[in-house]
Amino acid sequence: MSSNRLLLYNPWWLDPASIQLDQHLSAVRGKSYRFVPRLVQTVSLEAGDISIIRGARQVGKTTTFKMIIERLLDEKVPAKSIFYFSCEALTSFQELQSLLVDYLENKKDRKVFLFLDEISFVPEWQRAILAIANLGLTRNASLLLTGSNARDLKESSERLPGRRGSGRDYQLFPLALPELKQLACFESLSPEKLLEIYFHVGGFPLAIADYVKHGVVRDMTYEIYRNWIIGDAGRYHLQQETLKQILFRIAETVSSQITWPRLIENSPVRSHETAPQYVEHLQDAFLCHIHYCYDPERNGPVFQKARKIYFIDPLLYALAWSWHEGTINIHAWMEKRLTESEFRGRLFESVVVNHVSRLQPGTYFWYSSQQKKEVDLLIREGKKIRLYEIKQGGGRGFRALNHPVEIIDPSAFLQMTFRSAKESQKF
Repeated sequence: MSSNRLLLYNPWWLDPASIQLDQHLSAVRGKSYRFVPRLVQTVSLEAGDISIIRGARQVGKTTTFKMIIERLLDEKVPAKSIFYFSCEALTSFQELQSLLVDYLENKKDRKVFLFLDEISFVPEWQRAILAIANLGLTRNASLLLTGSNARDLKESSERLPGRRGSGRDYQLFPLALPELKQLACFESLSPEKLLEIYFHVGGFPLAIADYVKHGVVRDMTYEIYRNWIIGDAGRYHLQQETLKQILFRIAETVSSQITWPRLIENSPVRSHETAPQYVEHLQDAFLCHIHYCYDPERNGPVFQKARKIYFIDPLLYALAWSWHEGTINIHAWMEKRLTESEFRGRLFESVVVNHVSRLQPGTYFWYSSQQKKEVDLLIREGKKIRLYEIKQGGGRGFRALNHPVEIIDPSAFLQMTFRSAKESQKF
């Protein structure tokens, strides 16, 4: 690859101050909606480390990379020791390997920082990393990778045994309520007002910027998100029309227990085997959360039973509905839907489950057909469980599985969400 092309990706090699002109950093610098992820300061950057930042497309991974690079330059790290490249245009691991060897071959004795963006676009990318490691080129290198497909990143990283040093996996989500509160544009708002905005806008950076600048999330912004969802699905040979139907059915059945055959009811999709294929892709692309039923005998999930499926951000519900129905002025449509108590209650359940599942890996729901009881949220901590019912309008607690079931209404949710960070990690 020509040195001129690499300079387009790494202009700080010629002038460290050029980082100030980076388009991703310029888009948020000085803006009231600028957000700095905690990992910008805490990410592992020791020599020999290979760390991975995972998350949906358009969630801010590239901006996070550029913030880390800006931090390194501010710390007077030599500019030519910082290498950034976006892998979306690469077609093979051989191309990636050649690119890295060319950069590293004369830097064996110098600490360097490699930032490889959207590496999951490169088939068998781990082979390139293994090759440069076997050549001894990563001994003084810190590698930080991003990707948008959980399965690829997990399977590929598992093929790097003993090569990742103390590197870690990091997850970037759309902003949650506590993170929205950190933005200058929202810091003076009450938790209740912030929750209302979150219902309408969600936590994707571009949607937040739209709302701050225009008072709405514009249709063209929904179109941007829709196009990258379509594009990513196309990489895995998934059909656009089927994808549209599956997204719509997830939105239409949110908070309901759903079997694979029921997920394709009243749609052109004919094979129930299609449904799990598409939903698993959406989960791997960090777009939905599959909420499994809890089995007390196994102290874990039952994968064969009906499950609940939630999008990871409120914006995606409006996107799915509008794409299916051909809706225009989508933000206004969402405002109207949120006046409907049933829809609002279902969306509230989705928000709560997503918030908790980010903090607690063992989250499920529970249902007994014999007892005619359902619990929306079960948190497993070892052999202990806690039970919650999620109600937009409040309600009275009850008992299930010989445990009290607490009610989470908006007031309780906001108290839990905005308490101290230490306590929040226990939720």
